[in-house]
Amino acid sequence: MTAVIVMLEELGTLVPLTAEEAAARFSAREWTPGGRPRGGVETSWDKDGVGAWIRTSGGGTVSVSFAVWIRDVDESGYFDDLEAVYEEGERVLAGFLPAIERSSFAGRLAEAGRTAEDEDEFIALRRWTLDGRTLTAGVVQHDTDLPVMVVVALEAAPARAGRRGATPAATGGPSRPSPQARVKPIGFYREMDAHYDAAWGGSVPAPASGEGRYPVAKLAGYLASGHPLLDVTELTTDVIGGAFRVPGGSSVLTDGAFVWRADLAEYVRHHRIALPEDFLRAARENGFRVPPADHEVLLPLSVEVSDLLGFRAAP
Repeated sequence: MTAVIVMLEELGTLVPLTAEEAAARFSAREWTPGGRPRGGVETSWDKDGVGAWIRTSGGGTVSVSFAVWIRDVDESGYFDDLEAVYEEGERVLAGFLPAIERSSFAGRLAEAGRTAEDEDEFIALRRWTLDGRTLTAGVVQHDTDLPVMVVVALEAAPARAGRRGATPAATGGPSRPSPQARVKPIGFYREMDAHYDAAWGGSVPAPASGEGRYPVAKLAGYLASGHPLLDVTELTTDVIGGAFRVPGGSSVLTDGAFVWRADLAEYVRHHRIALPEDFLRAARENGFRVPPADHEVLLPLSVEVSDLLGFRAAP
């Protein structure tokens, strides 16, 4: 817990809060990089059993999140006593809050209210504003088959939470996903979310179904380095065999022509699954390097993808 407070104190001094500067502070404090760079910046870090990740939305908003406690499912794939797990998470959160209130930035904290979406998203929650930013500490369970976690997040702008905490989609809840889009979704498999349209990937391909069709390391790197369009604060678990977990795994990345989930790179790396040939051809033509794209290109794509996946703004 101490490492998290130290990092929050460091990050609180950054004006503006940028992904590059945040990564530099993690490195200086001897956090271990997780090998998930995006745009040349390491975005995943670990220290003393705490995971951290840096995200930048399509609109340029930077957030730094910490998973300070995780209670995973048991061997059967379910919790033995879910209410007891919730209570344990609340105890961990209660034990962590005094450290925030004793920190060097405590005098700059102002209590912030909850929203209706918070009641659906969090089991327990405290939120403050900090020099125009949002600091959130809470207990979350994003879905019934995912771990319960105590998370702490510092965001450069107030979060606009949609389904499963997505940004930049605003509050208002999910609408029915639309199958039309100018960019092509790939790898949104039905086992990950029953709302996904069958045309976006269908069922997850069998392990080794893409064996020999692409260079694994290069393609995984290409997928991991996509431009972020939609930021989702959700820890996802490998639906094939539970071999990995990815912080923010259902966030959405793009190369400007295709869009995919952030955890697709791990399915390529661990399971060598088959992917559409037109996407593989585009990746080869790009030399397995995601083409540059500026804000004016990414912002409308971010709005399009938000609509595609069923996030809608509040009236």
